[in-house]
Amino acid sequence: MSANHEELIEELDAVEAIYPDLLLKRIDDSGLIQVKVSQHEYITLQISFPAKYPSDEPPHLLEVSVSNSAPGGADLYDIKYLQQLFQEVLESVHHKGAVCLFDFLTELDGILYMEEEETQEVTNEQTNQELIQIDPFEGWVSSDPITDRGSTFMAFAAKVNSEEEAFALLEQLKTDHKIRKANHVMSAWRIKNNDLVFQDSDDDGETAAGSRMLHLITIMDVWNVIVVVARWFGGVHIGPDRFKHINSTAREAVLKAGFERAN
Repeated sequence: MSANHEELIEELDAVEAIYPDLLLKRIDDSGLIQVKVSQHEYITLQISFPAKYPSDEPPHLLEVSVSNSAPGGADLYDIKYLQQLFQEVLESVHHKGAVCLFDFLTELDGILYMEEEETQEVTNEQTNQELIQIDPFEGWVSSDPITDRGSTFMAFAAKVNSEEEAFALLEQLKTDHKIRKANHVMSAWRIKNNDLVFQDSDDDGETAAGSRMLHLITIMDVWNVIVVVARWFGGVHIGPDRFKHINSTAREAVLKAGFERAN
């Protein structure tokens, strides 16, 4: 038995002693286990351990499943999103030469607690929206999404006559669950009302993105517009290409919304 395998068996023994009801399937010839997440037993993970774990490689998260006993039901949970999030956590807690399964399960408990609070907030918002029949995308025209190395960009444009109307539409858009999960929701607006002119932007954490969007609608010479670009980060930095995608989707949304060059 290799040193790696011995460490793995000892780790599983320790996890099983601490969480006796969570480990559903012990290590087999394929290096696979099934384990439930502490305090969130409706989530089951399939994890494999490569031969070089823990000396060189982290475990691999193969599958995430959510049972119908989950708060609000399984349909509220985005499995693809959870798998990506959990894999990032798994890689972050692994340090070469040290076992990490216990740390991983402990870290997930805290992350899921925050995720579920957010999910509950969104559920309450969605219930309120249904009562008053608000469509988050009402008044908006969207671009086609662009995906590059896991990151997705999508733009939305709307006609507005005042900053108050622009901000209200932006808050309405942000009530959508997927928009709320975007890493950045950048915006720029340009409004002319008689002799009053309002133009500004918001980077929302993506440095210089908002000002570039404002520059775009300025050179397009369009007015009474707000344009928003949402970015869902895929874990891989794509450098300056992100600005190309931001401008490309923003321009498409503005044109699809029917804005024409001012006279």
